Amino acid sequence: MTARARLTLAAVGGAALLPVLLPHPFVLTIATQAVIWALLAASWDLLSGYTGQISFGHAGFFALGAYAAAASTKHADVSPWLGLLVGATIAAAVGLLTGFPALRLRGHYLALVTLGLAEIIRLVATNWLALTGGPFGIHDFRSFPGLPAGALAHRQAMYLVVVAVVVGSVAVMYQVCERTSAGQAFRAIREDEVLAQTLGIDTTRYKLLAFALSSGFAGLAGGLYAYYVQLVSPIVASAATTSLVIGMVVFGGLGTLWGPVLGALLLYGLYEGLRFVGVVYNLVAVGFVIMVFVIFFPRGLAGFGRSA
Repeated sequence: MTARARLTLAAVGGAALLPVLLPHPFVLTIATQAVIWALLAASWDLLSGYTGQISFGHAGFFALGAYAAAASTKHADVSPWLGLLVGATIAAAVGLLTGFPALRLRGHYLALVTLGLAEIIRLVATNWLALTGGPFGIHDFRSFPGLPAGALAHRQAMYLVVVAVVVGSVAVMYQVCERTSAGQAFRAIREDEVLAQTLGIDTTRYKLLAFALSSGFAGLAGGLYAYYVQLVSPIVASAATTSLVIGMVVFGGLGTLWGPVLGALLLYGLYEGLRFVGVVYNLVAVGFVIMVFVIFFPRGLAGFGRSA
């Protein structure tokens, strides 16, 4: 077993033991949301870090998954366990449809299209009062059944559920990106799409696959967010959400999956931990950290592992 594999297993084991080591509601709340953001960051990295398709609208897929899961449970009485699948599937379908115009776009043109999609989703969520609750958001829907009733025990169980789903999802993404021909095609498209085509790689199919997988896992993260927070409002589809996700990926290291996961956990912990100092100051601190890493450590935290 390699040193990186042992380190990864140790980190997963430590995360799973957190509810036992630090059984405090505040710690569990921050840790659970950080793990959800880790899945969202990894999903963005699959599309932009591995395939080179820059997306500024991942907050839209996140919000779409959250609203789909919450609305299916509230209005159609769908089990939250099935609601996760509903949110991920709808987000993947919209991501796949988004991928078709993306076949003709690259760079900042693609980024603007995805940004526009996220804004459309935010506006629809704000104005479709009957389904989404409008500006106040959707609430009063069930969370996962079968969990302990006690407040602290419920948070611990919810944390373990979220960790299990996120670890499984990241493992699937890692297998696709590192152990299959699809991952090789993703990296070839990122490096030189024209050259990839001349080598016989079906760039159309693999770009659509990357969009569907990335948006689907972003929607799954949104479903977890909805069932944990118990409120989904249009603000989750804002550009600020995508900006924070991109910062997490840059901080962790593009094109690695485990780097963005680690970056999300650390950066979200910093972001929430400094709220006691002040909302403005915590944003300044996060922005400063991202700026330092962009300038001096462009490979992010993953770059330290590569150079070691």
